[in-house]
Amino acid sequence: MKEQSIVHIKVDYDEALQSKRDILSSERDFLRIIKRIKRYKLLRGEELNNRIKIQNKLKELNSNITKLNQTLPKVKLPNILKKKEEAKKKEIKEEKQSKIEIKEIHEDDDLERQLIEIQEKLRKLG
Repeated sequence: MKEQSIVHIKVDYDEALQSKRDILSSERDFLRIIKRIKRYKLLRGEELNNRIKIQNKLKELNSNITKLNQTLPKVKLPNILKKKEEAKKKEIKEEKQSKIEIKEIHEDDDLERQLIEIQEKLRKLG
């Protein structure tokens, strides 16, 4: 066997104390992270269970609606009412489309504003 040489490093008291503090704070941070990960897993499991319950309820509701539609008599609408109903559907569809476009524009503006703020902070620093 080869002889291993032992290396000694001199460390000041202040450096040793600061290193110990750093190690302890790192351990504390790791423990907090582990605690949050466990909490996240728990909440994620609950979320999945709730989604499954909601999905089952929606299937049940859909089957009930289908049964109800089969049970109820069919209603014949006059042509005038059909035209009004189609116009309402088109109007609702257009409103939804405009709301989606407005939301996309708002999100883009928010991102642009954040980007400008970051650029201003960088300009102040440099």
